[in-house]
Amino acid sequence: MRQMQAWVVCATVLTFYGFLSACGHSSNPNVLSDTKSCIITPELKKLIILTNPELTTVHNEIELTGSVSYNQDHLYRYQSLVSGIVRAVHFNIGDYVNQGDVLAEIQTTELSSQKADLRKAELELSLAQRQLVATKSLHIDGVASDKDLLEANSRVESLFAEVNRIKESVKIQGGNIDKNIVVIRAPFSGYVVEKKITDGYQVNSGEDNLFVLSDLKKVWVLLNVYPEQLNMVKAGQQVTIQSTAYKDRTFIGNIQKVLNVFDPEERVLKAIVEIDNQDLSLKPAMMVSVAVEQKSTQTAIAIPTGATIFDNNVYHVLVYKDKCDVEALTIEPIAKNKRYVYVLPETLRTSDSIITQNQLLIYNKLKER
Repeated sequence: MRQMQAWVVCATVLTFYGFLSACGHSSNPNVLSDTKSCIITPELKKLIILTNPELTTVHNEIELTGSVSYNQDHLYRYQSLVSGIVRAVHFNIGDYVNQGDVLAEIQTTELSSQKADLRKAELELSLAQRQLVATKSLHIDGVASDKDLLEANSRVESLFAEVNRIKESVKIQGGNIDKNIVVIRAPFSGYVVEKKITDGYQVNSGEDNLFVLSDLKKVWVLLNVYPEQLNMVKAGQQVTIQSTAYKDRTFIGNIQKVLNVFDPEERVLKAIVEIDNQDLSLKPAMMVSVAVEQKSTQTAIAIPTGATIFDNNVYHVLVYKDKCDVEALTIEPIAKNKRYVYVLPETLRTSDSIITQNQLLIYNKLKER
């Protein structure tokens, strides 16, 4: 009888310890389920972020390079209409100028001939006007014919047009006839982005780009499109622009047009994106990387790119069920961009919780187990 009782006690003890042993191990090596082996401690739980994947339309992207350029619709390149000497320059490169501000003054002898032509035309106009008055009087008396009156009137109109032509020409040049000075004014408000002239500079008529003004509140980003990418880049597509100068910032825009002429030096086609630049963050000549969105009709599960772990040439995500039940799930992306990795809908449910912060630390601990 005592032997029977002892055997029952031993069997009970063995069963109890066997139960404890079974509780301490999971059939899935990638799952943590024992309270003592819970990898996510209360402290670590505060550091992780959980996100639910989304079922959405797949958005592929192609990566292009590009550079920031001036908005050609808001650019003024000054070309001198006269030859002369720069008497004064009232700006420096980088200065902001208001519309109508005097930028420079050019001393020129070319205004002397225009001044003489204007004085001559004004004198002849005055004589012609007096002649017209006299002819009208004679016409009333019957002495002057209709032809004489018509010719006198035509002479006045011709000289009046000549005087206005000379004045308009001087005005376009910004000339001050009395001082033989051409005054250059800002045609619009903007920044001086290029400057070639200084005090005493010898200016030649037709010389271009003596200075350049630009309204940098809007800039162009010129994309480099290679021949094999032509069928993937169209006007209207949304793009995401990044620069190494602003690692945590992106600029969003749309392709306005794709030029039809290849750049002979770079052997690429240029696509134009206009970007609002109110804070002047984007500077001309700045190099950028550009992601061009490629829309499709396919739906898939979108996982934030930052939530994925690339290890042994495959992608993983950590699926969180509770603090003691975390699974490293291998996924096969069907598409990806800078924001999302897309997988087939059967891979994950939208109700699943995936770890999107400090997941690498947890993943390494899972591998150690």
